[in-house]
Amino acid sequence: MEDEAPIARALALKLHHSGFQTVIAGDGEQALDILARDTFGLIVLDLVMPKQDGFTVLERLRERENKTPILIWSNLGQRQDIARARTLGASDYLVKSQTPLVDVVARIKQLIEGGT
Repeated sequence: MEDEAPIARALALKLHHSGFQTVIAGDGEQALDILARDTFGLIVLDLVMPKQDGFTVLERLRERENKTPILIWSNLGQRQDIARARTLGASDYLVKSQTPLVDVVARIKQLIEGGT
């Protein structure tokens, strides 16, 4: 769930080339609507999104008792943001500016395969 269309498309393309199917949501409300209808092996979630931010999405997913692994991939890199996301159920947290797409894809593979 990524609100920056070029970044979302780049990640989706990399994931597609690695054999994954993707769905992109442009904002938090759309993400929650999609997640209410479909199930996924993993959610990649940005924290800074229009309509509902990633923290709100995490809270709503927690209320729904959603057990899908969630990888936060955000420009927010403060310790309190990372701690809050993990408290709300994020499986892992990567900072966009510090993580090349190839490393994001590798981490997604690890999370889907059940690795830590």
